[in-house]
Amino acid sequence: MMSPGQAVLSLGDLAALRVETTDLSEVDVARVTVGQPVSVTFDGLPGKTLQGRVTRIAPMSSSGQGGVNYTVIVELDQLDPALKWGMTAFTDIQVK
Repeated sequence: MMSPGQAVLSLGDLAALRVETTDLSEVDVARVTVGQPVSVTFDGLPGKTLQGRVTRIAPMSSSGQGGVNYTVIVELDQLDPALKWGMTAFTDIQVK
């Protein structure tokens, strides 16, 4: 038995995982541009740092805990086979 609005199936392409960060502050967003390099670490992959690039910066902020923040999408250069959907990621966007 299913209820209206209940998800029946979720599909995902594990060949193209991306990282979405929602805590880029309004102070830092002006120094970030599409294409900038990003270092990404994961709680579930201790000791590993993956490299990526900023592919999208949200044009509108979202109010959150601690002030105004922007969402940034990071595409990884290479995937680790141990990566799974929903893992906690930490991003270090290299700015000037």
